[in-house]
Amino acid sequence: MTLVVVKLGGSLLTTGRELVQFLSDYAKKNELSLVIVPGGGLFAEAVKKLSERVNISDDTAHWMAVLAMHQYGLFLADGKPEIPVVESIAEIQHADHICIVLPYKILKADDSLPHTWAVTADTIAAFITHKLGEKTFIKVTDVDGISDENGSLITEIQPNELIEKDHRGCIDVELPYFLLQHDIRCVIVNGNYPERIIDVIEGRETICTRVP
Repeated sequence: MTLVVVKLGGSLLTTGRELVQFLSDYAKKNELSLVIVPGGGLFAEAVKKLSERVNISDDTAHWMAVLAMHQYGLFLADGKPEIPVVESIAEIQHADHICIVLPYKILKADDSLPHTWAVTADTIAAFITHKLGEKTFIKVTDVDGISDENGSLITEIQPNELIEKDHRGCIDVELPYFLLQHDIRCVIVNGNYPERIIDVIEGRETICTRVP
């Protein structure tokens, strides 16, 4: 089956479970294997706020934030029917039509990402994409993509342009560097319009930002 990696942002907390069920139904009907990487959302924000109030080392804050992704992942999985969760690359590769990745053990086994707030679930999703031998992942969030200084949507932008302009929008600081280093592509799409996610999966033009 064709494997598709989808990073589902914490900004879609209120609709995330319904979106996962929608994608599960689509994957089952179309013989796809969808890998959902959860964002950190409010759970990671709680860790960041705590780190600003009390002394927490970068290493500890990093792993706490990774575990925040677990909390969102378990929340997303808690639907009807329940979505399976996995914790290793082998489990991902043997999953049926959909799974939600809890990334702590995967990152512990290959602890190569920086332990800073420059790395969030965006770069972790790219990292998992790379570990799976894939070249593209879809970042699903609550905006249409990356916008320019005037608020207009940028439909395509290279990672080196993002780095040179120090322009990130809805992506984390480290992601453009990781995309360049590992030749990974990213498509950013608004999850409030689920049909756009399907357009991206099926290769149709839609409203999004492509980072080739």
